[in-house]
Amino acid sequence: MTSNETKRIITLDGPAGSGKSTVATILAKRLGYLHADSGALYRSLTVACIDQIGAGQSVEDFGNRFSQSKVNPESFQFRVDYENGQQLHFLNEVELGQRIRSLEVTERIRFIADDLAFRNRVNQLLRDLSKKTSIIVDGRDIGTVVFPETEYKFYLDADVHTRAVRRFSELQESGISDTTLESIEKQISLRDEQDRNRKIGALRIPEKAILIDTSNIDRDMVVSGILAHLQQQF
Repeated sequence: MTSNETKRIITLDGPAGSGKSTVATILAKRLGYLHADSGALYRSLTVACIDQIGAGQSVEDFGNRFSQSKVNPESFQFRVDYENGQQLHFLNEVELGQRIRSLEVTERIRFIADDLAFRNRVNQLLRDLSKKTSIIVDGRDIGTVVFPETEYKFYLDADVHTRAVRRFSELQESGISDTTLESIEKQISLRDEQDRNRKIGALRIPEKAILIDTSNIDRDMVVSGILAHLQQQF
């Protein structure tokens, strides 16, 4: 993309497992934009914290360690790169790969995502990227906090069971088998409640966002609907 071209920001917000990350990846390829996965950034920084202070004997123990340690997100040698449109995460110049998708990280990410300093670092990474190229960003507060001024906002949702089945399938395909469908469904229900009641970056429907329920439609239909709407705006 040249500097003379308009740099657009498309936001996809919604609860965990609503399909926003998959849809964002497809849209990015169709439009020639970069897909900035904000959740993956928080997961990567969670890995960095685990490596620095330990995972703890339990999730609660990790949370206590994290709050007491006052970890500085600027202290990590962390960077993001893109290869063939894929977002890669490097910690101490080592690419983290599927480690960021592990259950250990999933259970502990909430402490990092609730920390203002870490949210500020992730938000700045996203804003810096948006100045260089057109991006599609998915998360829970992208259209409300990170890029509230963008004209292109979407909110994806789906019922809890549908989202659990999708997440379970993704983990199976990635070779991660340390969890069950039932535990994922409980985890998603708990995360929904937590996300909507967070003091920082709570999950909300952005003003003027287009709402899409993905429970009974496949991703191709979601993508087609979003593209049709964008073509009217561009």
